[in-house]
Amino acid sequence: MASFIRNATLLMLLLFFTSTMCTCGKSFFPKRKHVRVKNELVGDVTLTVHCKSGDDDLGVKVLAPHAAFEFSFRPKPFFTTRFYCSFEWPGTFHYFDVYIDKRDRERCRLCYWDILPTGLCMYGKCFGWNPSEIA
Repeated sequence: MASFIRNATLLMLLLFFTSTMCTCGKSFFPKRKHVRVKNELVGDVTLTVHCKSGDDDLGVKVLAPHAAFEFSFRPKPFFTTRFYCSFEWPGTFHYFDVYIDKRDRERCRLCYWDILPTGLCMYGKCFGWNPSEIA
């Protein structure tokens, strides 16, 4: 009897995942995302970047002018993935959410950000910095 219940449960899960993929036209398991942040500050300014999520700390990176830092990940299934970075250069410190699942899942698979003094731009759309404290 226990094996019947186990098999029935597995069949139900298989049907659920299959119907999820078929009815919405998208996989239940999100595709891998790639984020790049590129130092496009004016002048010969070095940019210090520190990116994190709730699960990962990607460490501190120092970017020369026009240099970039890239990382990739697979978003969680229920639109909860968020990566944020701090950006620091002489006399300045800012935060920005470089990936928010609800904002970016359909917008980009390759999320390429240019870092400017006024904020970040991705494919011609620019955003201001986050408020000074991370929520």
